[in-house]
Amino acid sequence: MKKTTLTLASSLLLATVANAQQQYSIKADIQGIEGYKLRTNLVIGMKKSSDTPVVVHGQHMEFRGNYQGETLVMMSSTHPSSKFEVVKGGMFMPGPALEFFISDKPITITGSAEELYKSKVTGGKLNEEFNKYKEKAQPLIEKNWEIRKTSMRLKWKTDSVQMKAYTAEINENTKVMEGYQRDFIAKHPKSYVSVVLLFRLFESMPLKEYEQAYNTLAPALKSSEMGQNIAAKINGVKTTAVGSMAPAFAKPDLNGNLLSLNSLQGKYVLVDFWGSWCGPCRAGNPHLKELYAKYKSKGFEILGIANEKSEEIADSETAWKKAVKDDNLPWLHVLNNYDKAKADIVASYAVTGFPTKLLLDKTGRIIYKEVGTGGDGLDQELKKIFGE
Repeated sequence: MKKTTLTLASSLLLATVANAQQQYSIKADIQGIEGYKLRTNLVIGMKKSSDTPVVVHGQHMEFRGNYQGETLVMMSSTHPSSKFEVVKGGMFMPGPALEFFISDKPITITGSAEELYKSKVTGGKLNEEFNKYKEKAQPLIEKNWEIRKTSMRLKWKTDSVQMKAYTAEINENTKVMEGYQRDFIAKHPKSYVSVVLLFRLFESMPLKEYEQAYNTLAPALKSSEMGQNIAAKINGVKTTAVGSMAPAFAKPDLNGNLLSLNSLQGKYVLVDFWGSWCGPCRAGNPHLKELYAKYKSKGFEILGIANEKSEEIADSETAWKKAVKDDNLPWLHVLNNYDKAKADIVASYAVTGFPTKLLLDKTGRIIYKEVGTGGDGLDQELKKIFGE
């Protein structure tokens, strides 16, 4: 197996203030990468940015850019082994990415272009800590990737028993990895790696245990952007339980006018978290339109809260408005991306899956909550309210 060495030299500026802008430089010499692309995704706080090489010469590539604070990096390539073709003609399942952290030391990555995600990373305290987790988790990550590829080759209807067995094995491996993550967090309460791992565990841990794990983190981690997002989710779960008053918010609507949730009191309001990119959300829109037409005159309103993936507000706004127009959605709409850093409705409502719907009574109290699609729960709730 051919091996490759990537050197990440972080030229860190001596900062007199916290989170000062710093520079990074990635120099990559990868055997077998000719004809393919290498790219990095940087996660700084809750923001993501992508980077492509500024120099490409055969197997030599260089990345340069700026970042602020401790940063998670996810590196991937367009090499054929980085994905699995599920359907002939372009439907692919992405493989695991190589993950590491930019901190305060030069970083060396040694591995293969065929299995980039298994590369060895050295350099910097964060990677030294992260490697302790990866040493345990890597065999399971590899096993799950192989199982997923194998399962995609099966015929779903004729091999349903085997599919269930594969799914059960993946779930068991994932639980073991989550156990490693929880153990890491308990042993490294001051490491930025811990806040990243805890962020990923939100859906798999009971709220009480999750909050306890959060409370063990160092104050600096709690006050970080990701730490504050975790705190908002914890609070969101508590405050958006059925029987609770829905948290107040205000965001610009399609016309740029500020629309507040409180202005809708006196009506039964369905708060619908969705996005232009969300297939299940948009597939459910025709039925929502039927419900809206049936109950609007009786005091029913829908408030769509779109959460778009682009970091650029102009792109998010364009995608949102186009989806509303294309799907011909007649109800009220706001965009969560507006001033998201200061007021993130998705975080404050602890939304982790799309679509998520909450039905509010006339006072703004949550009387029904639904995550995902399927079933007729919402229909039944509306029938109880409106008598038909």
